[in-house]
Amino acid sequence: MALPSPNSVLLPREPKDLRYRRQFFPDADQKVFNTTQKGFVPVPIILRKLLRHLTAPELRVLIYLSLRASKHGICYPTFEEIIHELGLTGKKNLLPHIRSLEEKHFISTHASGGRTFFLVHDPRVSILHLLAEGQISAQERFEINELYADLNQPQIDDDAQTE
Repeated sequence: MALPSPNSVLLPREPKDLRYRRQFFPDADQKVFNTTQKGFVPVPIILRKLLRHLTAPELRVLIYLSLRASKHGICYPTFEEIIHELGLTGKKNLLPHIRSLEEKHFISTHASGGRTFFLVHDPRVSILHLLAEGQISAQERFEINELYADLNQPQIDDDAQTE
């Protein structure tokens, strides 16, 4: 086995996804969002395991609130802003989805001084609630814990059935 020469420099290996991107999408640098600049909001990966528990309108509202939330998880757009930006026709088309997201523990709301404040929860809060309500199957729980393990995050333990 030949050893590298003392003058050679070992470069770190490029990540697999970046290699695939360069190989299959040579012009990708001009097409993908640069996450190192402002204007990028992460969405928790574990949320994908909860998509089956959200209706399409609930997901739209949740994503909208997530995109508006600060790093502290709070935002306070007016109902008119939400209605306009989501292309809804009125409050009656928005409020049921806000209430449902609250019931499923994806968000909390608080009204004060004529404003409504929204707190976007960590998906773990929703998972624990849905478990307590018997809405997450054993198979789903297993898959959620597999993903948490892949992400090196604490798994949902067996005592998590109650809130």
